[in-house]
Amino acid sequence: MRDQDQKLADHAAALGHALVGGVEEPLYDAALWRQCEQLLEQMREALAAGADPAPVTRMLAALPAPENRRAQTLALLLRANLLQDGAATTQALDGTAADLASATPSHSLAQADYLLRAVVFGCWSNRLPVADPTAHDMALRRLWQAIMARYRAGTPLPPPLPRAERERDLVLVITGQFMQGMHQPSLDIIDFLSTLVLRLGRRVALINTADGPASAHLPFLGGMVGSADAALQGLDSLSVNGLPVPFLHLPPGFTGPTLAGATLEHVRALRPDMVLAFGTMNPVADLCRDLLDVVAIPFGSYMPLAEPGFLALPRPLLPGDAPALAMGGLRPERVIPIQYSYAPPPAQQRRSRADLGVPADAILTLIIGLRLGQEVTPAFAEALDQAIQQEPRLFFLFVGPLDGDDWAARFPSLAARSRQHGYDADVMSILPLADLYLNPPRLGGGSSAAFALSCGVPALGLPQGDVATVIGADFQLADYSHLVPFARRWADDPAWREVQRLKAKARFSEISSRETMLRSILDGVRARRNR
Repeated sequence: MRDQDQKLADHAAALGHALVGGVEEPLYDAALWRQCEQLLEQMREALAAGADPAPVTRMLAALPAPENRRAQTLALLLRANLLQDGAATTQALDGTAADLASATPSHSLAQADYLLRAVVFGCWSNRLPVADPTAHDMALRRLWQAIMARYRAGTPLPPPLPRAERERDLVLVITGQFMQGMHQPSLDIIDFLSTLVLRLGRRVALINTADGPASAHLPFLGGMVGSADAALQGLDSLSVNGLPVPFLHLPPGFTGPTLAGATLEHVRALRPDMVLAFGTMNPVADLCRDLLDVVAIPFGSYMPLAEPGFLALPRPLLPGDAPALAMGGLRPERVIPIQYSYAPPPAQQRRSRADLGVPADAILTLIIGLRLGQEVTPAFAEALDQAIQQEPRLFFLFVGPLDGDDWAARFPSLAARSRQHGYDADVMSILPLADLYLNPPRLGGGSSAAFALSCGVPALGLPQGDVATVIGADFQLADYSHLVPFARRWADDPAWREVQRLKAKARFSEISSRETMLRSILDGVRARRNR
């Protein structure tokens, strides 16, 4: 332990020295930035190994505290990272929002936008802590409101498009990330476009604003950058299931006010009847609200960071949603209730449990995700380890990137009764082999849970996040200790097991009609336009 203490003290001293000129300095010096990020990771490792945090506390206290809001933001991000101070995560957002709303902000619009996106991802992936989720959510929305106010002040806005001049059968779809391959939101977009044309008789156009940052703008946020598909850039048309779709792909990264204004001119020239904006944090879509009807549609059950004309929400409105609605400039009567729908891809092959390295008689429980390295937390791994000790027939297969090399020492039962399968593009050939699906503690996971239900596999999870909305009340666990009695009865009671399979399939049938979902949005806008 003394070695870890000394290492942490040395790293803290080095980071403090690197930042002595002001904690905003890494914004400008790439070499210093990399040095600070490396020191940060080394300090995180030392703290995780049990080192005394006193040197970190002293280092943070000694940092300069100028009036510069940007410096304060970075100091708070350091505190959140190193001391796991969840209040500091929220304070960084609030300080940036207040700064951006001031007459002479220290943060640029690009820096504020990056901070927001990186903090959202950091909390989503369990990198950054949050002390008060409700207060944190409102801080996110205050920052988005400040960002959009800066956009509106700096973006040349074309005049509104009168309803009489719109192409009544043309629907413009806008999303912040569209890629080829197995990116589930993009696969959803493709299916939505096809359904609008083939089942609902509309013409469609697609704009990918590619809002994910192309490079990091702030240190101490893990160097988060977005993903874009280079093969799509420069195209003006896509073939979507054989249908030609007019397409615009903006340059990846931050969309500044000038480019946003040019995109609005493009939208106005198309003269669509309405905009369907899929996802969250899309400034171009929010700016379109000043031109025509815009519907924000989240890919999950969350209230998106958006300022649309309408919101299509796949869950009932709750009393606690009122502040978030007000921040987005929405009234309850502008919220369209929908059931977000899912369409599983076909399996590409037939597999057996032997192909997966799973015992034939195990209670095979799948844990699926693209960010399992962050989502399978130590607390979750410990819960799985304890579950196996109580029910040794359980076997967990992790489908997705995960590094659990230390499990043999920390969680021996889990190490003995699990396998890290890694990323697999053909999940649909694995799901029919499973007994159960278990969702880790995260906000996402809705698609894989829905795909499990489609195969008659009960999808179990906590009553929070997207998966809770997908699986319904029947498969929600009060906590992970309830997995064991469910799994045990599944294995020992064939009649009950068949009932649960039928419940899973019935639940999927409720969430699988994309025609119904899109029709409810189109009809909902027409019914609410004058409210």
